[in-house]
Amino acid sequence: MQKIAQLFRLLILIALTSTLLACSTHRSAQDTWPDAMPSRAYFVKVYEADKINKQIQTRDEYLTWILRFYNGWELYRRGWIKMTDELVAQVQDPQQVTEIRYKIDRIGRLVSGEWAKKSDTRTIYLRHVSIWGNALLESLDRDQALPLINQVNQDVDDLLAHRIKPEVITADRYFPADEDDPFL
Repeated sequence: MQKIAQLFRLLILIALTSTLLACSTHRSAQDTWPDAMPSRAYFVKVYEADKINKQIQTRDEYLTWILRFYNGWELYRRGWIKMTDELVAQVQDPQQVTEIRYKIDRIGRLVSGEWAKKSDTRTIYLRHVSIWGNALLESLDRDQALPLINQVNQDVDDLLAHRIKPEVITADRYFPADEDDPFL
């Protein structure tokens, strides 16, 4: 009986130690905020402003999705930071790089702030992020980066203001398929 009690105490000690270790090594969204992103405080304000989403999503969960948007994750490995860096790396004019970065940062703030919400309350989805990211990169090949960035900015504004429906955002909206392409 004494050996069972000792074993039981040992198991409890192991469980408590494991729990304390897990708590001390757990990193929340607030512990790992990259400098290349808008401030954490900005996104906390966006989260706090949406009373409906606050009822169904924790702030840490929301901020985790913000981090995934910017850094990438399993479903979309190219995060906004990497996509932005790839975009501006291909532009030679420093003045144009500054303008592109400013406008892309605006898109990122607005899109991520909406996209990170629970599905039931948001207007922007992964499909939109993927379409915009691909179109932005394709715009470089066509030497149309700034016009496309301006169009995406307008579409984001219109989506968030409910002036257009989410279904309107398709790849063809930005670069219609070439009807003469024999591979289509």
